[in-house]
Amino acid sequence: MFYLIGLVTGLISFFFGCIWYTVLFGKTWQRLMGFSDEKVKSIFKPQRILIAVISELVAALCTVGILYNLSAEIPLIVRAIMLIVVVVGSGVKLAIFDGKKAGVILINEGYKVITILLFYFALVLFGHCIVF
Repeated sequence: MFYLIGLVTGLISFFFGCIWYTVLFGKTWQRLMGFSDEKVKSIFKPQRILIAVISELVAALCTVGILYNLSAEIPLIVRAIMLIVVVVGSGVKLAIFDGKKAGVILINEGYKVITILLFYFALVLFGHCIVF
């Protein structure tokens, strides 16, 4: 069940990211990044999308594993918040040194927060079913 939760949440996270970076914030993100339509089209090639899907699945499995295997004495929501602080804090630091605009940082890191919360809710709903 552990792997199933990781794979399903990874796929959901990837598809939510597609919506996040197109319908919800796509044009804003593109403008803030200074990307032309041609540049965006060059980014979204099948090879890159495949690598992104694989990366998302690996990250999902790792995230579910971290959240599930941290001490049970720490409430699951606290484990999720700890992970959010580490992931988002690291992302903000890198984005600042890369010269990213505040809006890009908010869009990118907001997606990470929502993704980790997705994993949290998956574990709340199905964590009792996990067998390694």
